[in-house]
Amino acid sequence: MFNITNFFIVGIAAAIGAWFRWGIGYLIFALYPSLPLGTLAVNLIGGFLMGLSIAYFQNIALVINEELKLFINIGFLGGLTTFSAYTSDIFSLLQKGEVQTSFLFLIGHVFGSMIMAFIGWYILITLMD
Repeated sequence: MFNITNFFIVGIAAAIGAWFRWGIGYLIFALYPSLPLGTLAVNLIGGFLMGLSIAYFQNIALVINEELKLFINIGFLGGLTTFSAYTSDIFSLLQKGEVQTSFLFLIGHVFGSMIMAFIGWYILITLMD
């Protein structure tokens, strides 16, 4: 059901996540202008943070605050990570004929994000013991 408060929670958090994505991408591009490492970095960071968030809401939160969950998972992490930028980066590499590099980035995004989510989840679960 539509809720105007949740609408603004997600929108504000998404803007914050997008600003972080832009800032991280900007900093990394300054260091490595020939590779789209910024998108990879935010997707890996986002995967790690999603793992922490999943562990928190499943195991730590005594009462699940749905607004906080919306803010973090849908808004902030949705704005921080992006499948569209990842797709654009891979496609751009393919257009340049960099097939091996595009494959490495494809694998890095997909498996790297899953591995980082697991690491984030595992760290928080381990710290709880």
